[in-house]
Amino acid sequence: MATITKPSLTENQLAKRWGLSVKTLQDWRRKGTGPAYLKLGKAIRYPQEIVEKHEAEHLSNTGA
Repeated sequence: MATITKPSLTENQLAKRWGLSVKTLQDWRRKGTGPAYLKLGKAIRYPQEIVEKHEAEHLSNTGA
């Protein structure tokens, strides 16, 4: 089981961080793509460790 040690991001914070719309994040959740998230009642949170891992896994060194 993973331990969360850094603050989690709201969908608004993650959308701003990645330059995406909140709707894009919502679409990814509906499709089962994008980073893992927590659903606490109606609140959606993205653990920072998972966001950073997702970013590292999607780095490209091809310049594309």
